[in-house]
Amino acid sequence: MKRGLLLFLLMMIALPCMGMGGLGGSPEGTVPETDVRIQAELKDRDGISTILNQFSMNGKTFLDTLRGQGQLTIPFQHIDTVTFTEVRDEELKVDVKLKSGNVMTLAIVSDAEFYGSTGYGAFQIKAKDVYSIDFP
Repeated sequence: MKRGLLLFLLMMIALPCMGMGGLGGSPEGTVPETDVRIQAELKDRDGISTILNQFSMNGKTFLDTLRGQGQLTIPFQHIDTVTFTEVRDEELKVDVKLKSGNVMTLAIVSDAEFYGSTGYGAFQIKAKDVYSIDFP
């Protein structure tokens, strides 16, 4: 009787734990799949440049920014350069130079992440650690 009760309790405890393998987001070493293939050269705050394919911001192929109180999304295909100018607690100021030549100062949330493939592995970096992004 005790053995049966113990087995039952162990199964009840183990059951919820079995579904936890999918928690935590994407597996390490993967790049989010996107509909458009974007190439970019990213330079971090240490001055290290990395050429990336399948480039994305939070898995999307556009720059998700704040313009005043509004939200502005700019497809990477329209951007020439993004320079990160000022780091604040919750947002980063960026200068965005469009391929048309126009330049705008915008903001992005500091917890945003950029992803890409180096050709020899997956690359991931937080926005607060980025100095600039160039789109050829």
